Amino acid sequence: MSKSDQAHNQTHNIHANEVNIGKNVRISSEVEIICDKISIGDGTVIKGNSKIFCKNCEIGKNNFLVDVWIEGSLNAGNTTIKVGNECLMMQNTRLNCNAYLEIGDDVNIGQNVDIWTHASSMNVFKGYPFTKAPVKIGSHVWITSRTTVLPGINIGSNVIIGNSSVVNKSIPDGCFAAGCPVKIIKENIFPRELTDEEVETILKDAIVEYESLVKMKSFIPNLQLNQNLQVEFIVEGRTTVFDFNNRTIEGDINEFSEDFRDFLRYRGIKFYTGSPFQSIEPLWYIKALNK
Repeated sequence: MSKSDQAHNQTHNIHANEVNIGKNVRISSEVEIICDKISIGDGTVIKGNSKIFCKNCEIGKNNFLVDVWIEGSLNAGNTTIKVGNECLMMQNTRLNCNAYLEIGDDVNIGQNVDIWTHASSMNVFKGYPFTKAPVKIGSHVWITSRTTVLPGINIGSNVIIGNSSVVNKSIPDGCFAAGCPVKIIKENIFPRELTDEEVETILKDAIVEYESLVKMKSFIPNLQLNQNLQVEFIVEGRTTVFDFNNRTIEGDINEFSEDFRDFLRYRGIKFYTGSPFQSIEPLWYIKALNK
């Protein structure tokens, strides 16, 4: 669709020749977007002082970006970035797309991460380098805080990059890498299939933590874990069933079950429904704001 009323209602700071905004997208009023073409999929949240300046930007479904800069030079031509689905990008991340930048699904990028597709600032006639090369990041990747990824790098899928790394070489699938410059620490370790017993232990630990957390909130849930790795979440006679085998939610989806869904996201267990994650504020937080 062309630039829609929905986009106008969310922010007055989208400036683009072609805008495609999905359902349940939230864009804070502080966000500024200048593109030729911008596409944002269902359930994506862009907030804080995020800025997007490039020719073409495609962001998929169920992403969360806060205080992220996506930028390409006006001199670089076809500046383009493609971001997949279910990604998390945290504060002060800078994504340079002077050359093509592609980020897969379920990519988590910590604070103060820089990803570069271009590097040049000194006199090339004196032998200093001009570098411009695309960067590709696979799916199910965690790039932790203060890491820098240099131009021309490919990072495979199922990879974790340790804190404060400088990624100056391509990284294969399934490994843990870290360092300045980066080194592969462990190979072929991700993903790992868990037994039902291991999954059950993780769920029991999560339920115990959540039951402690909600004591600071205004409701008391009843959580029941059955042998099929399903959790029945019951509040005020309203039942929501979280199926951890199929990663689906059935029953009465309400503000209380959404609070549990957001807690599970914090624990690394993500259920996507097409709506942004949201929590019920604890009583201490409400009281502090009202003082």
